[in-house]
This record gives sequence, structure tokens and C-alpha cells, in this order.
Amino acid sequence: GLIFLSAMASSMVEICRSKGLDDSHLLATVTIGLGLYTALLGIALVVIGWFNLANYVRYLPMPVVGGYLAFIGFFCGQSGLALMANVEISGLLEWYKAFQPDVFLFVLPGVLGGIWIYTSMRIFKHMGVLP
Repeated sequence: GLIFLSAMASSMVEICRSKGLDDSHLLATVTIGLGLYTALLGIALVVIGWFNLANYVRYLPMPVVGGYLAFIGFFCGQSGLALMANVEISGLLEWYKAFQPDVFLFVLPGVLGGIWIYTSMRIFKHMGVLP
């Protein structure tokens, strides 16, 4: 959900900037827009639950669901690298920025921590392994 909200906010900012709106109007538009879209999503989820429409999710092809989940994992990993390295990474071809010598020491603890958690989950099959 956050990926789509971020994309909608970016689109609203671009449209407001192209129309020459000042920052106060831009902030109000994005804030009200995201709040409205979030409320509409909540209403849609309540309607889906009320009419028991969630059962139809199983008819989605597994490659569609798998691809969506893989993209979310990719996006979270990329965002984590960008945050740890304090650089902007907008695609797979820019991951090298996180492994430059001047920022690699900031990324290393996060990568080692991820490897440690992954390995621990493989060895100890218990929910208490996750932090």
C-alpha cells in the first residue's frame, strides 16, 4: 500500500508544480488526497469483508501474487540499502552506490544482520528468532 501512496503523492506533487501552486496548496492537496484515498480503501475493505468477497482472491493466478510479493520484497530491500547508505537508489542498476568504499561501512551492519537473521531462521525453526 505504501508504494502506491508514495506514487500517488509524487504524481500529485508533479501536477501541482506544473500548475504553479505554492507549497501550502501543494501540502494541503497531498495531505487531503492521501487521507481521502486511505479512507476510500478502508471503506472498500469493509465492503469486501461485509459481502465475503475475499474468497475470490484465490482465483488470482499464483504468478500474479508471487510477482507482486517479489516486487514488494525487492522494493523493501532496495529502500533499506538506500537508507543505510544515505544515497538515492532508483533501480537495480544503481545498487552499486550502496557498496562504494565511503558508504560500505554503513551498509555492512545491516547486511550482516540480515544474513544472521536468515541463517538463524534456517537453523532454529522457531518464531522467537525474529527480532
